[in-house]
Amino acid sequence: MKDLKLQTLAGALFVLAATAAFAQPNYPQAPKRPKPSASASSSASPSPSASATDAPSASPSPSATPTGPAKKITTDSDRPNPKSPIKFQSVNCYDSGGGAKFNAEMRLDATVVNSSKTDTLKNVVVKYQLVDLDGQTIQEWVEKPGTLKPGQSFQINPGVARNSLGTKLNGKVVVEHDEVQKKDGNK
Repeated sequence: MKDLKLQTLAGALFVLAATAAFAQPNYPQAPKRPKPSASASSSASPSPSASATDAPSASPSPSATPTGPAKKITTDSDRPNPKSPIKFQSVNCYDSGGGAKFNAEMRLDATVVNSSKTDTLKNVVVKYQLVDLDGQTIQEWVEKPGTLKPGQSFQINPGVARNSLGTKLNGKVVVEHDEVQKKDGNK
């Protein structure tokens, strides 16, 4: 009985020591700053709407200069976007198991082309996706070529993948790029 009490006491001391050793340290916190009142913030910095209305009359009109980030255009090999000059030259997805063999080797590659004769595409992102028959993305490879000049092509080659599901998978390519800003003379 005495050994049981001694073992219980030793176990309790061990738990206390372990808790103290692995406990998160309590670092002092920086004092919180009081929030400025509404009247103080309006006098310190003007609101965005006030600065927009106080623009000088000699400033250029908003339609003459683009404002803000460029709009993104997305197109894919299944449903190409007519607003994008990207053309899908090839989208290859070869499954050695024919979609019925678990862990079959797959060979993947695709080539996209900027079909525009004059416009350089900026901030280009190319994604090769393996999708199932429901259209759900199973795996994705992303490459960022940055810019595509007129007529330039880009090839994404994820290499060898494995069909770990043992079902039919298809290749799909999704391309995102900034909208081409038309110059004033091209309107």
